[in-house]
Amino acid sequence: MCFRPADADTAGPRPCPHCGKTVFPADGILPKKCPFCREELAAGVPSPAAPGVPSAPAPGAPAAPKPPAAPGAPKPPAAPAPAEVTTRPGE
Repeated sequence: MCFRPADADTAGPRPCPHCGKTVFPADGILPKKCPFCREELAAGVPSPAAPGVPSAPAPGAPAAPKPPAAPGAPKPPAAPAPAEVTTRPGE
């Protein structure tokens, strides 16, 4: 069985933002640098998505809930305050 990246079908040719030439993916993976001008390809440029597959969550979608906080150990009871020693006058 061979490994195929999940986005292999959606990675299509993209124009380089620096030189404007079309950069084609190799084995379904777009190179990190342009083979023509050797500049970094913009990571923010979205690749064309497959039809019917949402590329981003719907606007206004609720965020995932946060995991519950780890329960802490119970605190030990506080030591009682020392009793006041009262002395009688003259003792």
